[in-house]
Amino acid sequence: MSVDTASSSGVLDLTPLRLHQAEERGLTRGRLRGRAWQRLGQGLYGAPDPDRAIRDLAMATTLVLPRESGFGHLSGARLRKWWLPNRLGAHVLLASTASDVHVQRRGLYVRRSKYTETEYVDGLPLVCLPQNLIELARDLSLVDLVPLVDCAMAGGASAADILAAARPRVSGSRTLRQAVALADPKSESWWESILRLQHVLTGLGPVECQVEHFQDGGFVARADLHLVGTNRYPECDGGRHREADRHDEDLSREKRMSRLKLERYGYTTREIAGRPEMIIRDAEDARGLPHDPRRTRRWWAAAGCSTLTGYGRARLASRLERYRIAAER
Repeated sequence: MSVDTASSSGVLDLTPLRLHQAEERGLTRGRLRGRAWQRLGQGLYGAPDPDRAIRDLAMATTLVLPRESGFGHLSGARLRKWWLPNRLGAHVLLASTASDVHVQRRGLYVRRSKYTETEYVDGLPLVCLPQNLIELARDLSLVDLVPLVDCAMAGGASAADILAAARPRVSGSRTLRQAVALADPKSESWWESILRLQHVLTGLGPVECQVEHFQDGGFVARADLHLVGTNRYPECDGGRHREADRHDEDLSREKRMSRLKLERYGYTTREIAGRPEMIIRDAEDARGLPHDPRRTRRWWAAAGCSTLTGYGRARLASRLERYRIAAER
């Protein structure tokens, strides 16, 4: 094994590097074009991996970021492990910088702003949390933004901290303020947040998240959502609920809830996305209200431009495409 591609331990050193660093490591352009290396971006190389995690790619990309820079927007959200919009497509890495240095790399868009503030999260530079959310608020619908704010607040961010970024005349401020007002840090998944919004935005709230029930001092069950003032408990049944062990536990929990006269209504993600009128009718029945089609129209007025719909996904893809085009100019 040649010393130019190996560490002192004899293991291949495939630490990401910039093109000008190749000579220092004894690597020629020919070697970089070989199977041992992959071009990650303009002038940037690393180990080949078709399933490279965004964290690895971001770590490599820090080599070409100027000082006072951090990953933000959807890249920051993914690195923070927040819940991302439904069926989110591929997009370039997104970052912001307070530096005047212009960065142009294929696959990387860097927004320049003198107001950029950064922090390190798990060893990576990210824009500060409130700024990350205001960046998202510029491109996401309210329905897509609320689950991200749920995540941020569940991680310890306060409403006051987040609203500090929603300054007057700042793009996205209105949407972010609305999202904070609708957020609930007790939510435990993207779909649970959406199911909650279907009740709240249609006037069928209030809704309480993660309600626990006890009987004779013993724990009985915890439900995703509760329509306050009723005995109805809507829940999101994802794919894992059909697994044998989980399914058995769900049936057992339903029986325990039924014995307490608690009505568990489980909805699949397909129903939440495509049949909100059924969920709204169920909630109207639970509250003893006559059916009002205006509630369904109210939901679609809010959700029609979200990633729950084909139009909303195309809208977001178009907005993200402009960053790719700008990055390649």
